[in-house]
Amino acid sequence: MEEQEDDLDMEEYEDDLDMEEHEDDFVPRLGMEFETLDEAWLVWNDYGGRNGFGVRKGKGNKSRTDDVIVSKWFFCNCEGKREIDKRDNLTKKSRAETRTGCRARLVLRLDREIHKYKVVEFVKEHNHPLQPPEARYLIPSQRKIPEIACFDIQVAASSGISPKDAHELHSRQHGGIRGLGYTMVDHRNCLRNQRKQAMQYGAAIAMTKYFSKRSIEDPSFKHFEDTSEEGEISNVVWTDAKMIASYVRFGDIVVFDTTFGTNKEKWAVGTFVGFNHLREIVVFGAALMCDQKIESFEWVFTKFLEAHGDKKPITIFTDQDAAIGHALEEIMPDTRHGLCTWHINQNRLKHLPKKKNDEISKVVASKFYDCLYRYDEEKEFNDAFSFLMENVNGKGKKWLKFIYKRKEKWAYCFMKDAHTLGIRSTQMSESFNSDLKDYLNCKLDVCRFMEQFDRVLSQKREKEVVSEFEVRQKTPRLVFKIPILRVASDLYTPKMFELFQAEVELSMEAHVECQEGNTYTVGKCGVDNETPCKSKQVVWTREDQIISCSCKKFERVGILCWHALKVLDREDIKVIPPRYILNRWTRAAKVDTVVDVEGRRIIEDPMLDVRNRNADYFRILTEICGKVGQNEELAHLLVERAPSFLPSLSLLISQSSEELPLYWTLLQSSPLCSVRRKSISTVCLLIPSYTALISQVQAKYRILVKTKQREEK
Repeated sequence: MEEQEDDLDMEEYEDDLDMEEHEDDFVPRLGMEFETLDEAWLVWNDYGGRNGFGVRKGKGNKSRTDDVIVSKWFFCNCEGKREIDKRDNLTKKSRAETRTGCRARLVLRLDREIHKYKVVEFVKEHNHPLQPPEARYLIPSQRKIPEIACFDIQVAASSGISPKDAHELHSRQHGGIRGLGYTMVDHRNCLRNQRKQAMQYGAAIAMTKYFSKRSIEDPSFKHFEDTSEEGEISNVVWTDAKMIASYVRFGDIVVFDTTFGTNKEKWAVGTFVGFNHLREIVVFGAALMCDQKIESFEWVFTKFLEAHGDKKPITIFTDQDAAIGHALEEIMPDTRHGLCTWHINQNRLKHLPKKKNDEISKVVASKFYDCLYRYDEEKEFNDAFSFLMENVNGKGKKWLKFIYKRKEKWAYCFMKDAHTLGIRSTQMSESFNSDLKDYLNCKLDVCRFMEQFDRVLSQKREKEVVSEFEVRQKTPRLVFKIPILRVASDLYTPKMFELFQAEVELSMEAHVECQEGNTYTVGKCGVDNETPCKSKQVVWTREDQIISCSCKKFERVGILCWHALKVLDREDIKVIPPRYILNRWTRAAKVDTVVDVEGRRIIEDPMLDVRNRNADYFRILTEICGKVGQNEELAHLLVERAPSFLPSLSLLISQSSEELPLYWTLLQSSPLCSVRRKSISTVCLLIPSYTALISQVQAKYRILVKTKQREEK
């Protein structure tokens, strides 16, 4: 046992000696040799950081024969004197002096015989105070932002975290601002440089790069760009896999709306949205438009349909923009066009305002509201509108004539048989646009606009996932324990079941009268059971299991009305006829497989596997860091060993799965991969050696491949 302990002590002693020797390698001295100038700069920078002074590179001399640098100077940051500025007489307040004429330096010269750079002069005395350890992270030459930190800064900005909060978060993750290695100013500069670099070739190139990246991530991603006569992008339309799949399942009703003030280029943002089986908003596509001309809308609608295999919606709702109406008549002549009733009502308030103590104005407002939402007979509508025309004058009457010409697109009596799912306005599109405006503003460039648009879209989709989770977890409550409700609770999603159950409850209070043949009159008595309500005509054909009601609720919303349900109950039909169950309202609405226009199976979230894999790795690494952080020796060993693995990892990433075992074997056989307890600085010096190792491994691999090919021949 004593001999084993002595052996262990000797090993630790030898390791300590190795570490001391490596540390001596980072204190410059005369005659010290370096393979490259980069190695020498690393040593000089590391020496300056540990001793509390900044460093900078000085001049160098090149050989006239082969253009090789034969000598190089590295200085202290305070070397030299500031040059005299000729404008000093105009300067009100000069900046503080930072140069003190410090003589500290490191001079190297190339030794042609051994092809290495030697230290020929080293001055370590300074004529200025050095920084204490707690302030050394502020030295400019020591402030470096690693690539992974730049990525974290970009992610934080894309997530809406302010630079100040992001910098504080990152500093806490690194044990304080000193461990972070850069300042708040560096953080802001990094963010600004990233944005500047993304837009260095203009909005068009930036947008093209964004679309190229999305196309690689999502094979079903579609994008179209329209260029003006000057060659500039004027209109853009794009859809991704999730949008295409949603449109296949729920694209019977589309709401299109535009909004402004969301980007620096002052382009209008157009969104195509609809309802899913949970009656929640889903996005079918998006567009950027430089103007609101008929030609622009025609191009946008054409490309939107092209992205979705030329499938046209049954009904589309828009605002009262005349250019949109003309474009829809040209591109989608068979699609029912509905106008937003909310916008019409707002215009009514503007043109037909209510006046205090004026009964006529109140009646006018009530009549117009009934025309908009209640009257289901054309005669009632025409009588009410005639009253409006007789009691309104001036601009109000002119507006009434204008809106009457478009009555088929907004009046309830004309829209009651239109397939609308209960939608009468563009409010859900404006709701999505409102969410966009919470994250977008007129100062955003194209790249940041796309980032924030994807952010809002991801939040909407995450809410959809949560809602679907709730649907699978919970069972709706049945008011009546009857077969038709039991079946409906298993078929319909919760919100649609609530609507259907409400219709069943209403049918319980209704009465039905049989007329000629298979026609029924269904109504409901008033509160006193004597005052009759307006009845509806229901036609039922038992042989074909076909039922229709004059209220047209099934045609309009997609569920049977209480009039039809009352007749089915009278005919002892205890289940919903299959033809009256719309798949878009069922729990199985998203079970089917969807293909895109190329016939390729759509993967709605193509990056899901990558995110799950990264989440697993992050969890494992976080757990490792948490445990290692509690053991000082283990943490020191991990920090020193990790950089030696990175070259091997980079090489493995660059190879195919078939080549990985051989490359890994060749790497492990190298002594460089088994060197024990090197410091980070030592590893930095060995980077060229690792590069040479990689080249050697690649050469060995090529030889092995050629040998294998010869043997096969």
